[in-house]
Amino acid sequence: MSAQKNAKLLVTIDDKLYDLTAFKEHHPGGSGILEQYHEKDASDIFRAFHGAEGHAKLANMKGVPIKNPTPASQRINDFRKLRQQLIDEGYFRPNPVYQTLKSITTVGLVFAGIAVLMFAPKFWLIGAILVGIGYQQLGWLGHDACHHGLTPWRKVNNFLAYFFGNVLSGFSVNWWKDRHNTHHAITNVLDSDPDIDNLPLFVWSRFDLLKLGTPDCRGGKMAENIIPFQHLYFVPWTVTLKFIWCFQTVNFLLSPEYQNRSFRKVLTWERVTIIAHYLLVLWMLSMTPSILAAIGFFFISEFIGGSGIALIVFMNHYACEQLQKSEGKDADFLILQLTTTKNVNPGIWMDWFAGGLNYQIEHHLFPTIPRHNLCKVKPIVEQFCKKHNLPYVSQNYKECLTAVETRLAHIAETYVKSKP
Repeated sequence: MSAQKNAKLLVTIDDKLYDLTAFKEHHPGGSGILEQYHEKDASDIFRAFHGAEGHAKLANMKGVPIKNPTPASQRINDFRKLRQQLIDEGYFRPNPVYQTLKSITTVGLVFAGIAVLMFAPKFWLIGAILVGIGYQQLGWLGHDACHHGLTPWRKVNNFLAYFFGNVLSGFSVNWWKDRHNTHHAITNVLDSDPDIDNLPLFVWSRFDLLKLGTPDCRGGKMAENIIPFQHLYFVPWTVTLKFIWCFQTVNFLLSPEYQNRSFRKVLTWERVTIIAHYLLVLWMLSMTPSILAAIGFFFISEFIGGSGIALIVFMNHYACEQLQKSEGKDADFLILQLTTTKNVNPGIWMDWFAGGLNYQIEHHLFPTIPRHNLCKVKPIVEQFCKKHNLPYVSQNYKECLTAVETRLAHIAETYVKSKP
């Protein structure tokens, strides 16, 4: 979150200019996503995240009509019509039967692992595997809840997000919102999208190589020494992702200066639910037959959960085009999302393992469409992109993983060659 809390923030939505300088401290989705659209048209990203409630709040804000506004392009107008068509045809409505079964079966994985510990503790390894798979699937369920795709009611979605995210997974809802909403708003834009700012562990762009060796480089000498090998340790590193996200959660909750007033209102609740997660973990560990088993259970479940999430979330953006800040500011919503995002080819196994995030293009264009409808929207989006000569990239999983490792290797080689 920006340290300049009083900095001017002017955003254009539907040919009206809004001064959001004061409001950004109260925005439920965090300040970061708004700050990325300072002096920029946010009409389409606003629609992507907000339903009737958001539009009603906007109507109560004072907007100044822009004189002689620049008309939207034909493809943007057609995209807005497509969005309305999908709303009218019911693709934005969650299926309560599907969502209930998905929630029960996902939480059931964790409780199945707990049941193993309670009734057959000598098989703690099986319990650890079940809990680890549960962690991985809970990542997608918490993601669905935070995007308000589980139920039609925002308060219910928020409650479920705290349960699936904070209590069961150990990830703060508001840490997630602040980071993930910004990622959606300015995908793969350097020095803007927090998801591609991975120093000191990884560098994804030749432009970010310029940071290495500077006083502001996170990790300093360590980063300089390990980046040449980043393509070699990427896959083994994935097991640590849950640890990293949990650490970032704790840091976020212990540092209120990173939060806006909307987040601070629920700070106590956030802390209580995260404490509940670690009490749950300690309870599970207490049921293992020995200290070594407890250590094994903890690391195996965390490693499976972390790697299972990382080996999906790194497939959709990191090997795609990355834009400099000026390019990101000038790109329209469609170009920004479609040039920086790709799908992993669908299938019964992949749809389950990836939690619907293999349909990343559809998800980035329509973040609030429930996951069970993304496969139905896919051919419609493909046809739209074909009609407007827009990129639409979908690869099998092996191709996606190879592309990630190839990019890391290329950046590492570029860095090695640049050194005197």
